[in-house]
Amino acid sequence: MTDNKSHGQIKVKVAETLCGYYEAKGYGVFYDDNSTKENVGKIVSWFGDKYSRESELSQLDIAIVEKGSDKALALIEIEEINDTPKAFMGDLVGVFLGDHISFRGERHFALGEYTTLIVLGKSKVMHKKRNEYLLEQGMKIKSSLSTANTVIGKLVIDTFTDEKGLYALLSSVLRP
Repeated sequence: MTDNKSHGQIKVKVAETLCGYYEAKGYGVFYDDNSTKENVGKIVSWFGDKYSRESELSQLDIAIVEKGSDKALALIEIEEINDTPKAFMGDLVGVFLGDHISFRGERHFALGEYTTLIVLGKSKVMHKKRNEYLLEQGMKIKSSLSTANTVIGKLVIDTFTDEKGLYALLSSVLRP
């Protein structure tokens, strides 16, 4: 069981590390945390014509977005406690059912083949076979929907055992 003080801390450290790296490459990194920084706030998948709490489907932890175009390179969800298939599939379905991804309900990110949705979970076991199965089924779900967010080009589902493993995993899938 993780105590509430440490919950979310890995996500924040990762986001701040990504900020340092991607800012220099012409990208902005947005993430969710209790902070007043300009790049911190809710990143939400939602449906319909007007954003409201009622139209929210899911929230993401981190978005890496090209400066000047709002093209999302990556949308990242990190499950620090729960690496179950239910959690992973809930994360990806919440994104794929949406019509928009926005930051603080105001700034809309552009999605396309260039966007990768990354769903990662902390686990003592790597679950390679299970993750491959979930990825395959996730792609089938994506292809069966006609919602706007299904233009996302690539899906990654994987597990990590510790913070070092998380950084290694992210650096292997994030290449601008």
